[in-house]
Amino acid sequence: MCVVALALVSTIGCGPPDLPESSYYDERVQPLLSTSCVRQNTGCHLGTPEGLSAGSLDLTSYDAAMRRDDLFAAYGPYPLPLLLMKPGDPVQVSVETFDPPDPARPDERFVRVETDIRHAGGSTVDLGTTGFALLQQWTSSGHQRSGVPDETLRESIGPCRHGAGEMVGYDRAAADVDPALFARFRDEVQPVLREACAGSSCHGTTVADLYLSCGEDDEELRWNYWVALQFVTTPVSTSELLRRPLSTLRGGTFHEGGNVFGSVEDPRYEALRAWAEEVATRQPALLQPWIPEDADEAGFRFFANRVQPVLVRKGCMFLNCHSPSMFHDLRLRGGAGGHFGRLATVRNYRMAREMLAPEASTPNESRIVAKNLFPEEQVSGASGLFHRGGSLFEDFGRDGAAPNPADPSDCAGVDADAGDLNEIPAYCVMARWWELEREGGITRGEIVPDGASAVVWVSRPTDVGRVDDFDTYRPGADLVAADATFAADGAVSLGAERSLLGSCSGITVASADVRGPAVTWDGTRVAFAVRTSASTPLRLWWVNVDGSGCELIPGVAASVETANGILVHDFDPAFAADGRLIFASTRGNLDPSATGRTGPTRAPATMRPNANLYIVDGGGAVRQLTFLLNQELQPALMTDGRLVFSTEKREVEFHQFAGRRQNLDGGDYHPLFAQRESVGFRSATEIVELLDRNLAMVAAPIDAADGAGTIVIVNRSIGPDQDDRDGNDRAYIHSMRFPAPGAFDGGSGAYRSPAPLPSGRVLVSCDLDATDLRAGGFDFELCELDPDSGAVRAIGGRAGAADVEAVAVYSRLAREIFHSRLDEVNGATGIVPGATDAEITVMDFPMLATLLFANRRTSRPIPGEIGGFDVLEALAPPDGADAFGDVMGEVVSDDFGMFYRSMRELGHVDLAPDGSANFRVRGGASIELRVTSRDGAPLVFGEDAIFTGEMHQREHMQFYPGERIRQSIPRARFNELCGGCHGSISGRELDIAADIDVLTEASRHVSAVGEDPVDLSGL
Repeated sequence: MCVVALALVSTIGCGPPDLPESSYYDERVQPLLSTSCVRQNTGCHLGTPEGLSAGSLDLTSYDAAMRRDDLFAAYGPYPLPLLLMKPGDPVQVSVETFDPPDPARPDERFVRVETDIRHAGGSTVDLGTTGFALLQQWTSSGHQRSGVPDETLRESIGPCRHGAGEMVGYDRAAADVDPALFARFRDEVQPVLREACAGSSCHGTTVADLYLSCGEDDEELRWNYWVALQFVTTPVSTSELLRRPLSTLRGGTFHEGGNVFGSVEDPRYEALRAWAEEVATRQPALLQPWIPEDADEAGFRFFANRVQPVLVRKGCMFLNCHSPSMFHDLRLRGGAGGHFGRLATVRNYRMAREMLAPEASTPNESRIVAKNLFPEEQVSGASGLFHRGGSLFEDFGRDGAAPNPADPSDCAGVDADAGDLNEIPAYCVMARWWELEREGGITRGEIVPDGASAVVWVSRPTDVGRVDDFDTYRPGADLVAADATFAADGAVSLGAERSLLGSCSGITVASADVRGPAVTWDGTRVAFAVRTSASTPLRLWWVNVDGSGCELIPGVAASVETANGILVHDFDPAFAADGRLIFASTRGNLDPSATGRTGPTRAPATMRPNANLYIVDGGGAVRQLTFLLNQELQPALMTDGRLVFSTEKREVEFHQFAGRRQNLDGGDYHPLFAQRESVGFRSATEIVELLDRNLAMVAAPIDAADGAGTIVIVNRSIGPDQDDRDGNDRAYIHSMRFPAPGAFDGGSGAYRSPAPLPSGRVLVSCDLDATDLRAGGFDFELCELDPDSGAVRAIGGRAGAADVEAVAVYSRLAREIFHSRLDEVNGATGIVPGATDAEITVMDFPMLATLLFANRRTSRPIPGEIGGFDVLEALAPPDGADAFGDVMGEVVSDDFGMFYRSMRELGHVDLAPDGSANFRVRGGASIELRVTSRDGAPLVFGEDAIFTGEMHQREHMQFYPGERIRQSIPRARFNELCGGCHGSISGRELDIAADIDVLTEASRHVSAVGEDPVDLSGL
């Protein structure tokens, strides 16, 4: 960030001599920035030829600075732009609260906080200098090159959208409190909102919190009326509904859509204000804050009164930090000058609460806390996660020579409920919020205070097999439980072991092949898969944690045990927060419309039975989630209700087990991690989300035995990783950590089966003496891994047996299930119920092609010769073929061995001039894309590519029946939307930017949007 001089330097200097003309910026602003930000601070904000800058900002010219134009606008609650606030003196911000801070003033719901926004260059701005005044005047006038105030007024863009919105707190059946207010809204306000705001690229998109429909029927009007009320507050003049569209030159605040009303005399503004004032006069209760039904009341009040002001104070709501323009999971609404519409506070609470882990034994396991604490790599003994914004909650000074990492004990004697927010540590406020949410969960019976009550695992003979070798019968397995206790430092100890199979009719340890235990969300039951002979398939059972009530899970098993010569296995259970069961099965396609086939098939990669994923919906119906031809295994749930799992990908010159993510409604089948060997391994299995919402998985060579590897921890908000980047490269942040590399890195130790513990540590299976991951026969025992320090400690297991797939038994807080929605990184994703086709709009195919074959944070030249693509469908081996020898005519051999490859060409799609395309396929078809020239000829890889031959995908993908999705992003928006994780198109870090309009602007000028798709579905 900029280091601004204490006083205005001489303004006689002009712009660079090679410029033919000068400007206000060149004459007045650039000399100030050059003296104080580029040269004075050791070149901090001087861009290098490689596109790097220690301050992530290049201020050597106007054009360079405008790559980060997010720094020049006063955004959200902040009265000044980040350019001035980060290096400047603290400023006071009044932040709206739920309750009045002073009971003696019940009408004043504001708390005043003094900003604490940290800057590596220190605080170097004196707010009283003429230099500061010049920069403030220039930025508040629109930071134009000319210095002339930007008086441009924006118009609504695109047609309005039909259909009422949906939002927590909205009741369609509720009667109007005041019919006269509703009538005035209909007659005077609705016409203004429709004309000025409701366009499809403005508030006519459901991405917007203030989503406005066309308002052409009573249902749409009622929605518009209700949602508009949520952005009216008292005093009325401070309402977001009024201040956001008002010109910033006339007292308005930052508005993603720009200035709409030129002044308060604009008749449209006056119509909104008059209605809002009548609401405040006639029905002030309508403007009172409310608590969403799914919120903990004490927790919500504390968030609105204490946490939200702290987040403002710490600078979390700047445009390029945690605003809606970013694509992490904490996209906070910034309000208007410290005022937050009621929906804004509700949305902020719900998003922040997803980052909280009340199930954990410490607040430091909550992602919203941990991301603001020192990481172990920076401070020994700390437990934080790397955060691009820094360790903002570390307010406890130093313990001798070393920093003192934040810990709940540091908050002893701190009044987090009523103390001055400018004086008490922010960490203590966050810890108190965690405590309130935890207490509420305990009171409701959703979580228990003692953490995990037990650990459950499978104890079986060694040689357990690979994760995809579930078809091999391996008897002698037991489902074992042991009570768990935790020491003060979080270390877990296990009590006496007991078998949970005692009440399972017809199952004995001698004949049992037990796999994949999973605990229900409420921590009362354990589901598992078991078979008792080589001729019978795996079936799903469940048992109470105390060993009673063992039975087949009703309504799950297929109607037959064998079909197409393949056993119909059900295994790898997982539970969603709403109680639904997800599992892997070889039962094959349930509906022939996807591929023309039903029943089990064999995987082209191995000719083993192929597994896909299924879900038992409410009412007991089994619905297919994945339709691909190689294995989809080991489902697990993220905190927000999205599914993560491992998939086998096999194509010419390519074999990888990789992570995938999908919504439970079927939408957004999406790469998760480890898509290419550039991460340093070819196998990522047993993927789980930890309580801090990092991912843990087993990383291994593709030919590792028994599912063994090392445990890798992935900070998923950092993005993709590659193992060939220098760890000392300050311009590159590794998202992977290997706490205990073991045999994976030439040492000793083989690991598998990570599972989270409430303490923040991780259960794993370990053979600490193993030195070769390909050897097999591992004597796995149960261990506890500290993901911060890398310490591994054996805690139990049976001698001479492989103790694997351990899970901790504890109840978890009730969570909302994620649904396909518009504001995901891939754009609009939704499911049309009952439809069997899928429609895909590719926003920029040449841009997408730069990601199809490699995902490295380097420059990505966009091939100009691409003119279209072929859509190919991968076919499963024919029924009756049990081995490669049965289908040798369609077997391909490469360095990874043999695999079956049969492709059917569905057709060709030409690109529009802007590179976009729209096509339609059968939902569930296993497809891949082949890149072509403008004349339809397949393109081939260049000499430096990681693949050879034709440019076709090295993995298959699916689109769900009824899915309507937009993929990729126009290249003009790539740096803003995707650059933070994938790097910029140029490879220059300084070209990465943020743009609040990226969601609505990204599809405005894409030719294929709204056009009829090329129909390749055959339906």
